[in-house]
Amino acid sequence: MSRGGMMPIIATTTIAVSIFVLGIFLLLSFNLNNVMKSLHSKLDIIAYVDAAADKVTVDTINIQISKVAGVKKFDFISKEEAWQQMRESYNNLKLEEIVDNNPLPDAFKIEVTSLNEIKSVADMIRSFEGVEEVRYGGDIAERIELFTRYLSFAGIILIALLVIATIMIIFNTIRLTVLARENELNIMSLVGATKSFIKKPFVLEGLYMGMIASFVAIVCLKLFYNVAVMNIEKNLPFLPLNLSGGEINMVFVIVFITGILLGVFGGYFSVTNSLKAEI
Repeated sequence: MSRGGMMPIIATTTIAVSIFVLGIFLLLSFNLNNVMKSLHSKLDIIAYVDAAADKVTVDTINIQISKVAGVKKFDFISKEEAWQQMRESYNNLKLEEIVDNNPLPDAFKIEVTSLNEIKSVADMIRSFEGVEEVRYGGDIAERIELFTRYLSFAGIILIALLVIATIMIIFNTIRLTVLARENELNIMSLVGATKSFIKKPFVLEGLYMGMIASFVAIVCLKLFYNVAVMNIEKNLPFLPLNLSGGEINMVFVIVFITGILLGVFGGYFSVTNSLKAEI
């Protein structure tokens, strides 16, 4: 590798770029899945009670909701309970320092039997006396789900192209090394060296390039992700984009293994093809 000049460096850099893009795609996919899970958990209808409504009105709304077709179950959430949940969900905002008084109203959280019935159930509940507002996130969830599907398809194509390009560059890099040592390899073959013995150093070269590239890509991914999450949490604190340590480590493991496999396979196929042609 040290005698190979710029070619091993180019090959290693190409592997690093390819698996860095793979890591970005995996992190984005995991985060979008988290967003989808969060949205699906929030696809329930939230009916906000008028602040001026008394207990009798709230009880009446409770009875009316129980009679609506399509309602699977529902719960009454007091404004105190809602405020506590919000503070726990977005503790990085320190809401108690920003808002003096609880601004949230009492509400009913309604779960429907089918997502197709959300709109009709929401329209029915909206008509009840004492219900100030009704909200549900079906449209947003559908759009994000469609975007995630297209992103996954585009990401798979992009990664496939990068993998092919990476293997081709590794292939040509090691092939040039084989050609430069053609006489040496011919002599080794003539004196009895097996092809597996001749292949081993070149496969190891691919392995080392893959390991170096994986390490570089993981360091860059970690730095990039930390900066990205920090900025997103600062500007869009309501998006659940921070992955758990286990999910991030899984991405790093996938990136590391992929880098090594790219290097090993690229080296193996290159030297195998070259030995067939030259020896």
